[in-house]
Amino acid sequence: MVQAQELRQAVRNKLENDSADTSDGGDEGDVEELIAKELKEQALDLKATTQQTTNSGKYSSSGGTGIASGKKPKSLEDSSDMYLMMRLLRQYRGSMKAAIPGAFLALIDGAAMPCFALVFARALVVLASNDIDEIKRKTNLYANLFLIFSFAGGFAMFGRIGLFHIAGENTTRQIRHDLFVKFMTFESGYYDDEAHGTGALTSRLATDAEDFNKIVGTVVSTFTSTFSTIVTAMTIAFVYDWHIALLMMACWPIQCYSQYWQARATWGSSIRLRAAYEKSGQSAAETIRNIRTVATLRREETFIRIFDEMNDIPHAGNVRSSLFSSLGFGFAMACNMFVNALVFFAGCRFIINGWIDVQQLMQSLMATMFASMSI
Repeated sequence: MVQAQELRQAVRNKLENDSADTSDGGDEGDVEELIAKELKEQALDLKATTQQTTNSGKYSSSGGTGIASGKKPKSLEDSSDMYLMMRLLRQYRGSMKAAIPGAFLALIDGAAMPCFALVFARALVVLASNDIDEIKRKTNLYANLFLIFSFAGGFAMFGRIGLFHIAGENTTRQIRHDLFVKFMTFESGYYDDEAHGTGALTSRLATDAEDFNKIVGTVVSTFTSTFSTIVTAMTIAFVYDWHIALLMMACWPIQCYSQYWQARATWGSSIRLRAAYEKSGQSAAETIRNIRTVATLRREETFIRIFDEMNDIPHAGNVRSSLFSSLGFGFAMACNMFVNALVFFAGCRFIINGWIDVQQLMQSLMATMFASMSI
């Protein structure tokens, strides 16, 4: 109101200076018209400023290279999960120095299981022998090798998990710091949006960085270990019998798809439910911040009911996600058993045809079988 009165007075002064010979009725009409026009322009400018501030907060993490080059910046909604993960890994590589020795230990951990399967297959062949002296001599050797594998595998897994989680925690701390600093640089118009409330932003500050910690501590370490397992198992299988190796390679896409289905169900549901949790967090933050008013009006039960209703959707989603994840896990285990049965049946046919012997079958089969269980 005060702004409108000041604007009215400024327009009157301008009209008196520029149009001294104009009638009073015309002055009043011009004043009203100019005031309406000026207020409309101010409203449009305010709307454009708010929209620009919101867009700058939304696309601030994408950098200014696209705008400088004349290209449209790539938004987070248009980016794939792999692109975002690789971008974060590249940006925070300085905080992931502990992951370098962790990757080396992950390679050892991944190669331990196929090598153990090779020794285990040879031990089974020795136990099937009729020479008692050879059984006593070689069983002692294989028992010592099993002991060595236990220490090596335990140390490698301890180092892999520990170092990757240390790298993940260091990166998580840096991400939280950068995210909070970014919140401090946004203009006030960014916080006018209901989606950018206090509860939603604090929930995002706590959960987004923790999700990247899971990526570094679990996904990257598991991928490195799995890569080493596959390469070692296929090398052993091709050395002893290429028939079994090729058959197992043909079946691995089925197992990989089952694992992908399980991971996709879990990861996709967590992304969809994140917005619902942010809304409930926003409601809780608003209620706690105005707790005195709520207590004065005796509306505690109302806000508790609202909070519970907001949690009903993510709760139902988590239950549904648990069912799909368990179904995917069961499908993955069934695929492993099916592939092992198929390879064993084919190996028996190879022995009957005289292409391989029992020791070659056991060594190739055990290496690929243990590798399948490790994927």
